[in-house]
Amino acid sequence: MFDPLSVSVVAGIVTTVILPPILAPVGAKIGEAVWEKSGELIQTTREFVQTKLQATGTAGLLARAEANPTEANVQVLEAELVSQMEEDREFAARLTELVNQIQSQSPAVQVILDQLRIRGKLDIGNITQIKEGQTSAKQLLGRDWQVGSDAKVGDITQENRGDK
Repeated sequence: MFDPLSVSVVAGIVTTVILPPILAPVGAKIGEAVWEKSGELIQTTREFVQTKLQATGTAGLLARAEANPTEANVQVLEAELVSQMEEDREFAARLTELVNQIQSQSPAVQVILDQLRIRGKLDIGNITQIKEGQTSAKQLLGRDWQVGSDAKVGDITQENRGDK
């Protein structure tokens, strides 16, 4: 069985790469570079997801998220992908394999604490994000947080240690 966190991560990555408007907040240059290097794999992934959703009668979720990629529509699509991955190990394994292939061909993007949904208080210690050896890597930290009460975050440091 897959770790629930990894299933959620894979589903989030899949929606990010198969729904091009979602790439815009990440940065147009990253989106263009990902597409240039991984366009065929991204299309294969989209078709694989579409085929699975058609087989389960939920293809409308993908169509709706593509036509109107609001946070709500994307979350519904991600939840469906998580559900399908939890129920179908072969689907989960193939989708994970496709994501790994896309990531290996894409510029490095480090994302920390993205899309947090916390009902109560949030208390995070110090965070250090290090970009080492890949000067083309992009670093993103803390977008789209929803915290139900107080949020406390320690020092945040992003470092570029250059090529090794």
